[in-house]
Amino acid sequence: MKLEFTVDGKPIGKARPRVTKRATYTPAATTRYEDLVRYTVLNNLKEDFEENEPLSIEVIAFFEVPKRYSKDKKTDCLAGRELPTKKPDADNIGKIIMDGMNPKMRRNKVVHKMMQLVRGIYHDDKQVTSLLVKKRYSEYPRVEVTVERDMGK
Repeated sequence: MKLEFTVDGKPIGKARPRVTKRATYTPAATTRYEDLVRYTVLNNLKEDFEENEPLSIEVIAFFEVPKRYSKDKKTDCLAGRELPTKKPDADNIGKIIMDGMNPKMRRNKVVHKMMQLVRGIYHDDKQVTSLLVKKRYSEYPRVEVTVERDMGK
């Protein structure tokens, strides 16, 4: 099985958790983007992946060419001769996409257990055995994701 989907808009990286005196929490922008990824992937999903199935994921983050670039530099960017070396980092882009494909969980304080709020496409991202993240330029910012069974190539 192979799943391909696109998350429209500017690529965002996973932010570090914030720690206060009372609690540790994930920043709101990160949570919103993970929810956007989860919503997008579930709308494109035809069948679930098996629970212990090894998965290969390819993520291509397309960034908008900065407006201050000259025409020649913009042409080089769109042709792939110049690549984005700006934030967010490739590993943080991979993390937020993978976490967005996980089920959304919340701790139930009454029974002291984690409860699933929204399903994901896999049980946990420990199933991912191969991950490739690329950063490229495009006129339309987006993130393209391909998930398929890892055949061990």
